[in-house]
Amino acid sequence: MNIEVEIKVKVENLEEIKEKISKIGQLVKAIKQIDEYYVPFHRDFFAKKPHPDEYLRIRTNPDKVVLEYDKSINKRADGEHDHVEEYETEISDPEEFRKILGFLDFKKAMTIEKNREYWMCSGIEVALDEVKGLGFFVEAEAKGNFKNDKEAKGACIAFLENLGIKDAENIQIKRSYPELFLNK
Repeated sequence: MNIEVEIKVKVENLEEIKEKISKIGQLVKAIKQIDEYYVPFHRDFFAKKPHPDEYLRIRTNPDKVVLEYDKSINKRADGEHDHVEEYETEISDPEEFRKILGFLDFKKAMTIEKNREYWMCSGIEVALDEVKGLGFFVEAEAKGNFKNDKEAKGACIAFLENLGIKDAENIQIKRSYPELFLNK
């Protein structure tokens, strides 16, 4: 299990952000990523209000296919989630696995396609995303040694603000790409 702490913001000009990041970070890789989200017949994750707190997805990367299950934890009084538990395993035969999900009464809820660049910037992993049908986003994820999730979140916010993204804490998007897609 990994604890994931990230801050996501929508931006108008991804190239401008990329130029700034290129001066302080290292490009790790650029990929096309396809995320297929599945829900069990008996429990539609996306029907949970005000928003889902768990996801089951098959993520197709250029080099591998991974099954991921994310479960939000640390639910606050306002209903928001500070971070998630993330479980993942590689799938050696994605088509067979999709058939298994079908036999188990899971259905594909949606597919999200994105072009993503990963950058490493001193303990912060940055993802620059162009999401089909949604636009441009920057995600800052804490990867360094932080005492706790609060310190990690603060580091992500400070990083984004140093890139010129004003008021990152208040403009952060606390919804997943699937939620944004459903609300569109």
